[in-house]
Amino acid sequence: MKILLSILFILFPILTSARTLINDDIIDRIKAGETALLNARWEETGRIYRNLCEKYNNNPVGYLYLAASIQTEMTAREENINEVDFFGLLDSAKTLSEKILRNCSAADSALCYLFLGHQYAYRAAWEVRFGSGLSAISYGFKARGQYRNGLAADSTLIDLYLGLGSYHYWKTVKAGILTYTGLFKNDRQKGIDEIILAMDSSLFSRDAARSAMVWVLINEKEYDKAIALSQEMFNRYPEGSFFLWPMAESYYKSKRFLQAAERYNQILDQLKIEPGNYYNIIEVVYYLHQCYSRSGDKNKAADILNYFNSVKEEIPQKTRHSQRRKISFLGRKH
Repeated sequence: MKILLSILFILFPILTSARTLINDDIIDRIKAGETALLNARWEETGRIYRNLCEKYNNNPVGYLYLAASIQTEMTAREENINEVDFFGLLDSAKTLSEKILRNCSAADSALCYLFLGHQYAYRAAWEVRFGSGLSAISYGFKARGQYRNGLAADSTLIDLYLGLGSYHYWKTVKAGILTYTGLFKNDRQKGIDEIILAMDSSLFSRDAARSAMVWVLINEKEYDKAIALSQEMFNRYPEGSFFLWPMAESYYKSKRFLQAAERYNQILDQLKIEPGNYYNIIEVVYYLHQCYSRSGDKNKAADILNYFNSVKEEIPQKTRHSQRRKISFLGRKH
């Protein structure tokens, strides 16, 4: 009996802490989808994550990542497309996570809380872009609660710190002066440290953490560090423009206008192939005109305005409304 009890005491922690929701095959599929996503290969990304859903149809992970890919495409295009599919996938991830939580190991509980936190975070991000600011705040609080639950279940799941770090940092930034009144705690550095931890040690969220850190560095005015990290990521994912945008912004904000113009032109070359709703073309043209004007290149400033006028009639009315200030500015400069 003593021998049997000894064996049980040895095995029990292993059994209760085992992760069954994530295995090497799932992680490989997540990373393959991430590679396609960050290279803006939307159809390939969708196919990879749909196959993940089909192979592991009782696991929330595929539904969550497919929803994330739809949201990323919507954000990249600045257009609310596939909204019904997006929320349907999040609902599936939420339902499956809650079902598994009723009877699973501590490690799988942490993963379920991670997935629940992420689906609330994705809802919050959608609300920021296309919906209600108040709803975004509500979902943000819910996401934080689920990440905390995950750490309580299994503190070794470092991926949870990406969600918590993003919440802690941007909550503090958006609160602004309210952090000095005591109404909001100043968790700025805590958030940065948590995202760095996720960059270094998370199970399958390291590149997502690096993507998040780029924008934190820009907000902190650490432009050289933001450029270096963006360039590192762009070298790995050169087909998309995800890391060209923060590079261009960092050069622009540090008044290196020729370098900024080079990156904005790379983005424009991609957008000309698939202009979408023209929102991003207006963005790029505006900043290219700023770069050329501030660097004293009047000819290139005129050329970019000529290009804008050549496509202006193709801009949808909805985009004209949302970008009316920049369109008006560019119209006055011609």
